Amino acid sequence: MAFALAGPALADDTATPSGMIVVDTAAPWTHTPTGVVLPPSLGPFVRTTLSQSSANLVDVSIGYDDNASQTTLTVYVFRAGWPQASLWADRLSQAMAGTVERLGGKLAGEPRFAAFTPSGHASASALRVVQATEGGSIRSTGAVVIPADPWLVTMRMSSNTLSSGELDAALLKAATALTVPAPKTPLPAAVALEACPDALVFKPAQRGKRDMQHAILAATFIVTAEEEPTKADAQPATAPALCRDPSSDRTRGIYRIPGEADRYVIGIGDAGVTAEVAPNPVSGELKRPAIDLTLTMFERKMVFTPFKSTPTVDQVLQAVQHDRPEAVVTDGQNIEIVP
Repeated sequence: MAFALAGPALADDTATPSGMIVVDTAAPWTHTPTGVVLPPSLGPFVRTTLSQSSANLVDVSIGYDDNASQTTLTVYVFRAGWPQASLWADRLSQAMAGTVERLGGKLAGEPRFAAFTPSGHASASALRVVQATEGGSIRSTGAVVIPADPWLVTMRMSSNTLSSGELDAALLKAATALTVPAPKTPLPAAVALEACPDALVFKPAQRGKRDMQHAILAATFIVTAEEEPTKADAQPATAPALCRDPSSDRTRGIYRIPGEADRYVIGIGDAGVTAEVAPNPVSGELKRPAIDLTLTMFERKMVFTPFKSTPTVDQVLQAVQHDRPEAVVTDGQNIEIVP
């Protein structure tokens, strides 16, 4: 574990090198941090692009095309907050609906979710979702989420010609042909999320004061959790199934464990970014109650000034967009304290 004192930095300050990755077009490419192998082709799909949106390969996208069926496939490999297949399949389902409507179409029927076992894995821990469409420029669309410890591998497929059943078969074939190392700890079978039976209702919470002691304790707990893989806090993929709060929409999903009203996680977008609200696990040492707010963006976890009670979703989003974090944990081991 390494400590450093950082200068002020906003939570949305994510400027990092990005761009195309040059590789041999005829050779497989291995994503070094995970061991995921991206071959030059997946069945009829030929690899056409390879790029990263952030540094150190923490968010990589690989494009494939099947010109004969006018079908595109994009594979994404990224570090994720709460790397649970059910949460991110739910987010991808919402994102696909938005894409269909932007292209002039509309959804036809309900999305279909199905768990499956990736090649070499011990359980059906991956989840795929397929959606038929009508009108617009695509006939069907679908996605896959495969957990890989703190990483996720997702696949998005859209076709101008394939029916939803045909796309589902093509998506499953491509997903099982991909080499994704199995998680160190076997995961339970994935299940599609259901709506929560009731909605979160919170009064606006009072904010605590910036506190270096809180920053150090909260950041150290994050490092300890990641160093001890048996801790449930370090493995949200193995946590109890979540439900989707009715306040969710296409840009943000609000998720919680049924029956728990003092903690929740917000899936922001569909690419692994989360804001998590939970009671501070070491509040006894602080001698005061504290509800922590942690933003996870790829390899970084940012600890913010805590609240005195559970905050509203709007308070959380306002904080992560505009406030300085108290501490930043990078790669699960390097801690920076922000003055």
